[in-house]
Amino acid sequence: MSTKTEIKLLTLLNVSAVKRPRELDVPGGHRGSPSVTRASSTNQDESEEDGRHPQSIDGQQQTKKRRKSVVFGGEMGPSGSAFGSSKKQKGHQKQEKGKGRVEEVNGTKINGHTNGESTGYTELDDLVLEDGESDGEGEASTSANADLFNVHFGISPPILSSESVTAAENNQWKAERKTLKGFGRAVELSPGLAGTTSASIVEEMKTRMTPALMSSLRSSSSTSPLVSTSLAHLGTYKDLYLHSLDGEADGSETQLLGEQKEAMRSAATVHALNHVLKTRRRIIRNNEKLAHAAAVENPTSIPEPPRDQSFTRPKVLLLLPLRSIAIHYLKTHLFPLAPPGTQIENQRPFLSSFSLPEGETDPLAAPSASENFPVDHLVNFRGNSDDNFRIGIKITRKAWRVVMMPANEQKLLECDILIASPLGFKMAAEREDSTDLLSSIELCVVDGVDVMQMQNWEHVQFIFSNMNKIPKSPHGCDFSRVKPWYLESQAQYLRQTILLSRYDTPEGRALFHRQCHNLQGKVRLEKADLGGVLDRVKPGMRQVFERIDMEGPKGMGGDAAVEEVDGRLEWFTKKTIPALLRSAVSRQNTLIVVPSYFDFVRVTNHLRKTDLVTYAAISEYSSNAEISRARTLFFKGKKAFLVVTERFHFYRRYKIRGAKTIVFYSLPDHAQFYSEFMQTPFLPGKNAEGAEVEVDEGEVSGRTLFSRFDTLRLERVVGTENTRKFLKSEEGRFEFI
Repeated sequence: MSTKTEIKLLTLLNVSAVKRPRELDVPGGHRGSPSVTRASSTNQDESEEDGRHPQSIDGQQQTKKRRKSVVFGGEMGPSGSAFGSSKKQKGHQKQEKGKGRVEEVNGTKINGHTNGESTGYTELDDLVLEDGESDGEGEASTSANADLFNVHFGISPPILSSESVTAAENNQWKAERKTLKGFGRAVELSPGLAGTTSASIVEEMKTRMTPALMSSLRSSSSTSPLVSTSLAHLGTYKDLYLHSLDGEADGSETQLLGEQKEAMRSAATVHALNHVLKTRRRIIRNNEKLAHAAAVENPTSIPEPPRDQSFTRPKVLLLLPLRSIAIHYLKTHLFPLAPPGTQIENQRPFLSSFSLPEGETDPLAAPSASENFPVDHLVNFRGNSDDNFRIGIKITRKAWRVVMMPANEQKLLECDILIASPLGFKMAAEREDSTDLLSSIELCVVDGVDVMQMQNWEHVQFIFSNMNKIPKSPHGCDFSRVKPWYLESQAQYLRQTILLSRYDTPEGRALFHRQCHNLQGKVRLEKADLGGVLDRVKPGMRQVFERIDMEGPKGMGGDAAVEEVDGRLEWFTKKTIPALLRSAVSRQNTLIVVPSYFDFVRVTNHLRKTDLVTYAAISEYSSNAEISRARTLFFKGKKAFLVVTERFHFYRRYKIRGAKTIVFYSLPDHAQFYSEFMQTPFLPGKNAEGAEVEVDEGEVSGRTLFSRFDTLRLERVVGTENTRKFLKSEEGRFEFI
């Protein structure tokens, strides 16, 4: 056998190996991608790959029928690539059309339901030719060109211009009020160059779904019109900040239904999985094209490696506060989307680790729990409420693998989807001295922003400040195939971020405005006028709201928020405390509620220095013995004041008896906390002699401090209309009875 013949034979063997390679242990490489089954009857079997040049891969020989022709050329990304013949696909498409269009995603129908949405996802039968398919004549398909996924994450996205990047860096966003179908009023922000040609072209495009995922959706019985509408919104690849869904802003009982939030969770899971499948499919097919081109005798026909990859493999991040929410996402929304016959590896260990320990009963699952705890507490803490976890999901052709804890960075770099809590991710990142897992995130879903604020908001800020940075190590990356905007540190301008919260907060807005730079646009939900929770307070109680007015320069400048913290403490110590001590009723049995541990320390330090009053204190860090002792001393009147934090009430929900005066150092984030604390004086109880204690409404009062920085909190408590009066009136004191 001649040398030339041997080289040709080895080349053919390498080409066959690319079609069905063995699992390679390449740390951090783009391997183990899913094979997205086509709707057509082609014999080509897509395989896994490792993200490197296909000529360097060894494996077993492929016995499947080869394509008749391979044409590799044209611009990768938005324009797609010419590849193969699609006669069989056209035949299949005609066959599908003959069956009639009954199920649609963007318009309209899924499982017989209609939602009337006209933007976003396209009809099911239009999803067969997509993501690089061709018409057999060497021209890129219309489907690929019309797919917003190919445009938004292509080589040269039209929205990624120097002008738009500059506008985003300078925080120059154009605001426009609109109605978000299915959710209500919203504010849409776009870079200062809104209305340009590139933006208008992108606006008309739609994001298509892979046939395998569409097949799973067709068989899903849980798909509702609201899910279809949510998919349409997510398909625009704009950032979304959704809050106050299902009446959650004021703790309404309607949140038990959770229709809006569950629809958005389901849609976000489908959207994220679709993004992963299409990303992996593009890389696999480009590997095949390079392999086929390398088999041609003329070496000049071998094209340049396509720009279709990123630094690392993980593309989706699910940032969740508790294990109970994580298991809900995977068990309810993600695993049912697996194609028939797909093996879920490590599913049993995952369910065991993220559920309650075997043999342990959940007190919040008992029928009597709904009588003792509010709805929001049951929703948050039913199940495993541990907040330290970091796992991954690796999508392969025949199996979905759950990479469990303890999972180091190398193992998670082989995954497509990361699921982590803020605490779990930050602790692991500090231990490994690396945040490379976040370098290539293209879709980030943050669910439970309100719960994360009750944990440690700095962990969330740490994650977002390190997202889409150039990694410290290459991790087997083929830089010749990395998209240019990754190398230029511009991935943050294309990343889609979805924020879900129980209510709107300044921290959530700051994260949305400062860390979300998506040039496609940003949409923030605005709820209708809120009614507040004052109607839940027992009639006859006197409720006083005092506005903290800072004089002179304290109300001006960018440091006003920082100065307001000191101004509030000064107001409380010099005006509120003396007023409480002047009254014979309020100088005893007074409950003081502070929002955070920082305020808790400052207030207790002041009371410690004051010899005029005795007090007990409880925070989220107090032990059970300390809590029991403080509650007993306060109830028996041995301590005049009791200081508690909002976070303590959030986690424990203890009913504190013995209070007749409720003082809010600052309004709580959770509006229902206000009404719950105002109900504590009327809890049934007995005095030292064992007789039932009856409390007169006239003896009970509430005093609340607020400033203009508490607008969102104030609106949830007193209502939108009263908030406007409180902030605009020349009077600084408002009283309700």
